[in-house]
Amino acid sequence: MKIIKRDLPSNIDKLTIIPISDVHIGDKTADLKAFKEVLERIKNEPNTYTILNGDICNFALKNSKSDCYEGLSPMTEILEAIKYLEEIREKILVISSGNHEDRLIRETNVDPTYLIAKQLGIENVYSPSWWYLYLTFGNNKAKGDNRPILYTITGYHGSGSSQTTGAKANKVKKMSQVVLADIYLMSHVHEPIQTKGIIYTPDYQHRSIVKKEMYYCISNAFVEYNGSYAEKMGLIPSNNGITEMQLDGHKKLVKLIM
Repeated sequence: MKIIKRDLPSNIDKLTIIPISDVHIGDKTADLKAFKEVLERIKNEPNTYTILNGDICNFALKNSKSDCYEGLSPMTEILEAIKYLEEIREKILVISSGNHEDRLIRETNVDPTYLIAKQLGIENVYSPSWWYLYLTFGNNKAKGDNRPILYTITGYHGSGSSQTTGAKANKVKKMSQVVLADIYLMSHVHEPIQTKGIIYTPDYQHRSIVKKEMYYCISNAFVEYNGSYAEKMGLIPSNNGITEMQLDGHKKLVKLIM
């Protein structure tokens, strides 16, 4: 599990994170218009950031389920991704791999996500798989001091082939059986889902237990249904509306928006 630390300015009152995953650059069904709109928003809104959570490119190979003759070559996809992400590189909190990037790693031992991160100069926030982010910003006015607010966000691209919304939600909630965090992020299943849970944790100093809120988010995909692999397999179309995390800079408060 890669630990990543990001310290953002103390004058941020509210921070928005829009996770991006499953763009599948190079696939004929990639919704690049919607992808570009999100990138423009991240670029132009001062306190809006992103987490790149895998499958940014398609990487259709001869042994893949995707048709390797219909889209772009892997090298072209990498160059396209770099071009798209160049202007928001300072706003990328994490960049991690997905199962489509893993295709190229298995076949060639070349990690395309690392290459993209290296070219963008953000290899310090690159993770090959599961990552854990310590994120600080703002100042704790609620407690009358100037210490920044600390949020913990953890995630990975995801795996498996869950079909129902309930099974997908259970998949992301199981992440809290591995590690404790404020927010859990998963992708892969091409359906935006948000939910919330609580857990009681020990307060050793006061010999009591305290309630901790945990937020679960599955990010959307940027692919059209018509002509896609999902359509060919008879899978149910999903809503591609973006998911957002809004974090308060003066007290510990999370809002999930879709």
